Amino acid sequence: MATSTTWYQCWATRSDGCRETFTGRDGARELNEPSAAQMDDTPKPPKNTKEAAPKFLIMDYYKRLDPKDAKAVEWRRKLGGMMMTIMVPEDNKALKRRKWILKEFPEGYELWEHLKYKVLASKAMDSQKYKPHNGIFERQDAYLYGHPEGRKKRFRSPADFVPHLLWLESDKDGDRANCSCKLCSPDKDDEQPADLKNDEIKIDPQFKPNTTPQVIIPHSNPQALATATPKPQPAPKPTPAKITVQSPEQQYDSQAGGPYLYRPGELVWWENQPANNWRLGVIAKRGLMNNKPRYLIQPLSNPLQPQPTRILDKESSLRPWLAWSLPNTTVPQLQNMTFEAVPWDRVVSQGQFDPGHVRDFVVDGSILAARSIDASYSFFDRNEKALAGPGEVHYNGMFLGGEKVWVGEPLRLKVPPAMGRNAPDISVLIISKLIEQTLPDSSSSVTIVGEVYKWVEMPTPYNNRSEWPTPDLPPRMVADLRFRNEVADAANTGIWYEWRLLDPLAKKTLTDIKGRWYDTRTLLPTIAGVQRFQQDAAAGKFQDVNEAMNSRLDGDKLPNQRRKNRADALGQAVPADFKVSRGLAGDPADDIFPVQQPGSENQYMNMGQPFYG
Repeated sequence: MATSTTWYQCWATRSDGCRETFTGRDGARELNEPSAAQMDDTPKPPKNTKEAAPKFLIMDYYKRLDPKDAKAVEWRRKLGGMMMTIMVPEDNKALKRRKWILKEFPEGYELWEHLKYKVLASKAMDSQKYKPHNGIFERQDAYLYGHPEGRKKRFRSPADFVPHLLWLESDKDGDRANCSCKLCSPDKDDEQPADLKNDEIKIDPQFKPNTTPQVIIPHSNPQALATATPKPQPAPKPTPAKITVQSPEQQYDSQAGGPYLYRPGELVWWENQPANNWRLGVIAKRGLMNNKPRYLIQPLSNPLQPQPTRILDKESSLRPWLAWSLPNTTVPQLQNMTFEAVPWDRVVSQGQFDPGHVRDFVVDGSILAARSIDASYSFFDRNEKALAGPGEVHYNGMFLGGEKVWVGEPLRLKVPPAMGRNAPDISVLIISKLIEQTLPDSSSSVTIVGEVYKWVEMPTPYNNRSEWPTPDLPPRMVADLRFRNEVADAANTGIWYEWRLLDPLAKKTLTDIKGRWYDTRTLLPTIAGVQRFQQDAAAGKFQDVNEAMNSRLDGDKLPNQRRKNRADALGQAVPADFKVSRGLAGDPADDIFPVQQPGSENQYMNMGQPFYG
């Protein structure tokens, strides 16, 4: 009797996959997939034919493969097997004997199939499901798209992609100069088509992981959970900002070129259509549809008028919390009150304040709630392995006001105004530690330890791009810096940009922090508008998007408020059963989107003009 094979799942914990890339032409973007012409599956006459009515027509097109397609499954089996052959220690024979499959391609990577075959002209127009004549395909090749350099960089086989997959697991700084795959380190021989049947693993002899790769292996018995990680190789001692073991969700948020700008639990402005106004809400969950991000938004309100969730399918319909300032409440008497101090039952039901005037208590509730959230902070993902002092607790992440930040990421710092200079002083703190210490009066103090860097603009010291260094910075900062230098170089400005280290072991408090750092490349087109962004790209210089953002607690007299968790910070401004997705750290069922319901459209806020005029 035949027996079925048990396949054990492994997957990458980081990705550099991009679903769209910049073309280099005026900052324009394009989808990282075959072109529209390549996806055209219309039957065409053979090239160079002189027949008025040829007997055969040619089908020559690309199609996206479903993850469950047999060819996609075979790719993942080969990748899992090759990956684990290298990563599982030789002395772990039990794991060596297992059959492995990559659970899914890294985020942003997709498998496409190139099909080419003949169809009888007499049958070509009978159906959209054209079948190859005599069942013969001239081409039936699969390609993996998603490389950060765009659609012309695609992986032709599992063997081609394995070195890149191993690099993703080993080089947490995201420096592609260390990747030995054919696309990141090409040579002349790599221009020839690869044989899909050749699964020989070719790894550059200089490839040496500088960190312990992480492979997550689900198992039905938690006590038998195994981690397939080789013994760590000696490596240079990392800087303080790099000493951290990142969770999958942490890596997902911190990667360069990731699909999402916003994070679950964050406070955002969202565009209320078709009413054509902006409101305040919280990101409940996020997901991808048709390769584009979408978000489930829970609008803020007062406790007596909870609002239904809304689904936004475009990131351009969102703004970061600190992109705009709060307007005044529609009821003047509420302007200087806190959300918790308002007697909402008397205000909403009895019209206690400003009777006889039409006011919007939903909007007022959201304004006061946003102030309270802005003043709040809470921690998550406690770091039990940290070397903590007396009374200290270390964490890997925190909600700081309206934003969610992780250890290993940059924060915008408050700096004194630059005197007599055109360019502002821009400084960031790359977090290495988030520390909370309990004080004798049962209160707590927060210390954020990390490296302080300053943005520097100077005449370029390099003759060509091959001389450019790759700084030891978080992946998103590296990618954004490279992009801005490429734009400056393409416009022949003669200017070079870099982040210069000022303090390798700085200690900051919450009052020193402006907020989360955003890469100019990603956010500026939304904030400034695509046309202005393209004009600035042609000129070779952008305004830094972070300098256009507000600071946390700007104009707010509320003191910092330690909250137990995010639910406590949101309070009664959201429905009692509201939950924030935990992403990769939670149950996948929690990330399923509901059926979209129509929301109210009569709330209005006048935010004034965007910063970039």
